[in-house]
Amino acid sequence: MTDIPQFGTLEYFGALAEKMNNDPEWLKIATPMTYTMVYHYEEPLDKMFVMDFQEGKIVSFKELDSISDVDADFVFTGKPETWKAVIMKELSPTVAMATQKLKVDGPQTVLLRHMKKFAYLNDVMANMDATFPE
Repeated sequence: MTDIPQFGTLEYFGALAEKMNNDPEWLKIATPMTYTMVYHYEEPLDKMFVMDFQEGKIVSFKELDSISDVDADFVFTGKPETWKAVIMKELSPTVAMATQKLKVDGPQTVLLRHMKKFAYLNDVMANMDATFPE
């Protein structure tokens, strides 16, 4: 991939899927993860994306017109600046969720059980070549 993807775009999720699906360490630790996850970026982006994980592998990703377009296991919602702060490790995901800056709809016990995997995913996102909208 020669172009640097912009956060909050389908290209960003494509670049993330490519990285994760080609990462042997991720695939080793993430095999128990078979979930559908929606990432909802509030205004000013106002976009939603879904990623389908099958045994850790991202088998599909797409932009959604409406949350009702998919039956998701988890829905993560927050403002773009909060997402950026979490991805850039300026704000911990746990603090973001505890302060409701990132809202999570889905089974909290499952989320906590997979926190190490989510941290790994966040590390990959933090190290991706990507731009953020101003």
